[in-house]
Amino acid sequence: MKSLLRETSIRTRLLVVYVGILLVGFAGLALVTGNHISSSADVDYAQRMRNEIVLIAQAIAETAQEVGGQRNDDRLQQLLASYESEIGGMLTYFSVPGDPHAPDRDSSFRDRLELETALRGQIITVQRENQAGEATLYTAAPVLDDQQLQGLLQLAVPASNLRRLIAERWGELGSLFALVTAAAVGTAFWLARSIIRPLDTLRESAVRLSEGDFSHRVAYDGRDEIGAVARAFNEMARQVETMLEEQRAFASNTSHELRTPLTTIRLRTEALRFDPTLDAAIAKDYITEIDDEVVRLGDLVQDLTLLSRFDAGRAELGQDQVDVGRFAASLCQQLAEVAEARGSHISLTGSETSVVVHASINHLTVVFRNLLDNAIKYTPSGGVILWNLEAVDGGVRNTIRDPGQGVDMAHLPRLFERFYRADKARSRETPGTGLGLALVKSIVEAYGGRVTIDSDGVGKGTTVTVFWPERPLSSSGRGTTET
Repeated sequence: MKSLLRETSIRTRLLVVYVGILLVGFAGLALVTGNHISSSADVDYAQRMRNEIVLIAQAIAETAQEVGGQRNDDRLQQLLASYESEIGGMLTYFSVPGDPHAPDRDSSFRDRLELETALRGQIITVQRENQAGEATLYTAAPVLDDQQLQGLLQLAVPASNLRRLIAERWGELGSLFALVTAAAVGTAFWLARSIIRPLDTLRESAVRLSEGDFSHRVAYDGRDEIGAVARAFNEMARQVETMLEEQRAFASNTSHELRTPLTTIRLRTEALRFDPTLDAAIAKDYITEIDDEVVRLGDLVQDLTLLSRFDAGRAELGQDQVDVGRFAASLCQQLAEVAEARGSHISLTGSETSVVVHASINHLTVVFRNLLDNAIKYTPSGGVILWNLEAVDGGVRNTIRDPGQGVDMAHLPRLFERFYRADKARSRETPGTGLGLALVKSIVEAYGGRVTIDSDGVGKGTTVTVFWPERPLSSSGRGTTET
């Protein structure tokens, strides 16, 4: 059974279940309603017979009195015949036993319950067979004139009339049942189609996505559950497309960043090996260039390795207790010589406020060394780089400002992308791998912190703000602490 359901389309399953429930429900409702209709038809028909016999008895009372005096018997029979044609039954008039004018003074009504009951002034309806053996409904009423009993009037109606009436009502109920069932089945088809059509659209979109068309989006904007799935699918496709574009850009940039120093190294080593005219000074310069490019390659590989571990969640978040003030003072001292060589100066404020965070000192060094290196690179001679520490709720806020060349507003959203350079024309002149800010963002966010970069424009300096929490959000990362 389960395998059969799995092999059946959702549309078929929806239709079978929905229509089946409707049919069973309507059939049960029809049976219950039909039984009530039959019962009420019996009651209504019997009540109508009693009402009719009472009205007819009242109408023939005067004529019946005259019949008692044997003056207008033909008139009574004509009157009864006219009523019979209207009601579709047979009317019979009986004189009361003991009446001197009755045709049969010794007649008894004890075997006719409706007549015996009518003698007592009550009216009932009974069913029995007539002389021909046919089921017949009987009722009777007293014929009164001035409260004097003149006789009894009996009404006999074939029971087939009642059965025909019930059959007509069952037919009406069946027609209504068929109409409602048809409408329900049509609604089921429409509902199944409205559900399956967007699923077909999702399936087609998934196929196109599997074929590599990551720009395709599901064109369904409904606010229902399928619409939510469609929006989630579109978001997934967008993220996959973005990820692939980043991967392609990453592969292209990485190959470029690797190819350039390798080309330089290859040219210099070839010259050193095969050019006998090189003098000692030029050979020394070539060796220096080779050493610089090897260092650059090493930094690139180290940054790529560290970045990939943070991206994959395999980097272990450190739990060392680090006094941020002392750490910042030590790092500034280490970079003071580099800054002075470029004619700038690093000024640290707020270091006297002791704030202890739980982190790897190596991760802190990577983050703030990258930020300070960038500030030193882009600060003109004579400029002062300001690093301010401020204890805030839950951690420490670091603000690094430089009076350097600044960043155009259009470039700010992309500064944390890998290998992105706002000034591409000077990318070879400015040392670095192009991964520093991407690495900073990955490390800071892994610890649950935040990093932002602001600039009022080109030539107006840059401000980097880093919030570092006292404790990382999670310390269960896998891998080893980076060095």
